[in-house]
Amino acid sequence: MKIKFLIICALFGVLVSCGQPSKAPQSEAQTSDTTSFPEIKFDTAVFDFGSILEGEQVSYVFKFQNVGKSDLLIQKVETSCGCTVPEYDKKPVKAGENGSIKVRFDSHGKDGQQYKTIKVISNCKDNIFDLVIKGVVKQNKED
Repeated sequence: MKIKFLIICALFGVLVSCGQPSKAPQSEAQTSDTTSFPEIKFDTAVFDFGSILEGEQVSYVFKFQNVGKSDLLIQKVETSCGCTVPEYDKKPVKAGENGSIKVRFDSHGKDGQQYKTIKVISNCKDNIFDLVIKGVVKQNKED
């Protein structure tokens, strides 16, 4: 009976230890070096186009630099509205080099204050960066 009890205790100990994560120290190859990431720095994150008449289109080029230590890759650019269309180069931007994202806003069917966001998704450590294009669309009084 004593042997059965010891065997059950040993099995229980093995089962409990199998469910515990390993606390072994990570090697240098397993740890990520955050200083080697690319880093994006925009000249400005907000463009105010002022006032325009309904139906006009406005474009702006958001310029940026890769101030990190490895190649920057813009993976995706999403906008909050179909009226805002981004254009960007899909090639990597090397460390120290510049890039740009051109954004075109079409005010057709819009009226009043406009605030459109552009989400830039990249391979940076903080991989999502928000840009904004804003202004006022006025109705054409001649209609």
